Amino acid sequence: MKKPCFLLILPLFFRSLFGDPLWGEEVPTSANASSPTTQESVLEERKQVFKYGTEGEILELLKTLQEQKDRSMMEQALNLLEGKISRKLTRTIFEFLRTLEWADPKGEEYAVKLLKAQEELDQETILSLLQYLSLPALQPQVEVVLPLLKDSRRRIVAATVRYLGKKGNEGVIPQLIDLFKGQEAEEDLRTAILTALGELKANSAVEFLRSILDNPDERLVYRRFACDALGKIGAIEAYPSIKKALEESDNLLRAHAVSAIGAYKEPEVEEILLKALRDDFARVRIFAAEQLGNRKSDAAVEMLIYRVRRDSDKQVRLSSLKALMEIGSEKSFSFLQDLLLDDKASLELRLETIRLFLQNPTDGGMKTIRTLIEREWTKENSRLLDETCKQLSLQTAAGNEDLYQKMLSHRSFIIRIYGIRGIGRNNIRTATDQLRQLVKEGTSPQEKKEARLVLDQWGVAP
Repeated sequence: MKKPCFLLILPLFFRSLFGDPLWGEEVPTSANASSPTTQESVLEERKQVFKYGTEGEILELLKTLQEQKDRSMMEQALNLLEGKISRKLTRTIFEFLRTLEWADPKGEEYAVKLLKAQEELDQETILSLLQYLSLPALQPQVEVVLPLLKDSRRRIVAATVRYLGKKGNEGVIPQLIDLFKGQEAEEDLRTAILTALGELKANSAVEFLRSILDNPDERLVYRRFACDALGKIGAIEAYPSIKKALEESDNLLRAHAVSAIGAYKEPEVEEILLKALRDDFARVRIFAAEQLGNRKSDAAVEMLIYRVRRDSDKQVRLSSLKALMEIGSEKSFSFLQDLLLDDKASLELRLETIRLFLQNPTDGGMKTIRTLIEREWTKENSRLLDETCKQLSLQTAAGNEDLYQKMLSHRSFIIRIYGIRGIGRNNIRTATDQLRQLVKEGTSPQEKKEARLVLDQWGVAP
């Protein structure tokens, strides 16, 4: 007898929400032959995968941990680097560390050690090491990385330039400029160099960048990136060049000029940005909204509200919404609260407002969020409730303990799982008995497993 089609797609639906199951029946590995008993610790189970598992099992576990933003196995992942492992597993571990922003001295030491023997590495491994070493909390390794500028592989040179943009110093600026001028440099490398000069806030490169922006015969793509770099540097001598670029017929160059000029404090800048918010080209309006939000411009509130309500471009609407949150005036905040609770408003805008309120928590914002939860609690398949609980599960903030515990009582196991994750992330020990009950009586294997994992991490018996 054929299974109903909805049963066939349920596993795919669950995987899209929570990542592949660690011990799921669809993964034919040796781990499945010895599935844990109900009394066995999920945490211990995962430790055993790192200690005794095949490479495929470890890769699968790392994928699951990464999707769930779970940092509980960092020590085990780092310990693998001390042994003899494949390049694929090495890359995956550093991608795992980078994605979860785990800046660890042991990981840094190992990455540097590998790069010092770079001639033995393949391209993908070098790229993953550079990305990991770019984490803000790690120390600059300029001398170790610089030799990669002479590598024959384009992607490695471009990645090295990007690294130097984040971790470099004044000493690398002449090398970057010389590399830009070299005949062998292609477009993607040159644009990476211009971006790096901006990120370095390279005052010594201002005249070089102005020579590109001011030259009408230069390729437009380089003029755009030079304009953007000058805006990041913010040198006053570049202001006339950026202002002149506002008059260009090229839409994208004009957009970059709007973004760049927002960094300046000149009295006329706010008026320039307000005018740009009415430009026919959507990208200009997007950058104008972003810069007005950065400046917390009260004068822009009415026009930004208009853009949220009426603009034809989705990204302009969303950028204007974010700008209103950043401005944070009484009028802009009141508009956001009304929008979130307006059943006739765009679902797209309401979902984004939920994210903004929870990523930038305030007393007023949380009060509105709580009102929304009460309104949506009994509705079937509420996208608004689902997104609210999902975002709450990713937050670490005091004062929401009752919301997480309330989520454990919802009829949807998805909402209950979000509650479990929020309780674990915020270490809400008062929910211990509720988690124990879910371990025993939960209606889905996933919620039982998640509840057990939190208890394991607390060292509490289920």
